[in-house]
Amino acid sequence: MVLAGINTASAADLAARPYTKAPLAVATAYNWTGLYVGLNGGYGWASNGHQDILAPAGGFWTVAALGFGSTQTIRPEGGVYGGQIGYNWQVANWVLGLEGQFDGASISRTDISTFFPTTDRLSSRINSFATVTGRVGYAFNNWLPYIKGGYAGADLKTSNFDIFGNHLDHSGWRNGFVVGAGLEYAFAGNWIVGVEYNYMDFEKQTFAGPNVTSLGGTFGAEKFSDSLQLSTVTARVSYKFGPGR
Repeated sequence: MVLAGINTASAADLAARPYTKAPLAVATAYNWTGLYVGLNGGYGWASNGHQDILAPAGGFWTVAALGFGSTQTIRPEGGVYGGQIGYNWQVANWVLGLEGQFDGASISRTDISTFFPTTDRLSSRINSFATVTGRVGYAFNNWLPYIKGGYAGADLKTSNFDIFGNHLDHSGWRNGFVVGAGLEYAFAGNWIVGVEYNYMDFEKQTFAGPNVTSLGGTFGAEKFSDSLQLSTVTARVSYKFGPGR
């Protein structure tokens, strides 16, 4: 009797317990906030307007009859490779960031002179460039499209030379601005891959100096002005410190 009573009570207790399902796991959105460092590589192409501004009628490298303001535009292109470091702050879906980037480059070209095509050449080379930018993006979980803008600088070298060994060289750091856009994807917790396009425009730079002969002597007086625009497309990979979720 006692055992029967105990069994009856146990059965009643079991029947009275409500059945509840285990809670479903809720996926959390990716957290873009944090410091990141990474590498990038891709391709760049430029337009370099090389203008003779020696008054009154140009110098040794241009036809005097064309006069003041004779310009030859050269379009170098080539590979770019470098790294980036930055920090993102996420507010709701908006992602604000600051980034610094430095790239080496092999963007170069040599053209026949439009003024003395038989004997003269013009070369242009970008050896490196750097940007410091602000970024604004809108996150769709692991995806982040963004735009960017800020400071850009580039190391440009130009050279007029001829088959006799005479040359006029100039190199210098150019200051300007950059605007760009990109798309990034976060995966495996802290890894980020992306693609990016940048357009850079630099202030005109004027230089003056003598020509140099093959024996190291100098002659003449020259004065040129260079304009420069640069575009790049790069693939990027970065590692973000801190939690991804």
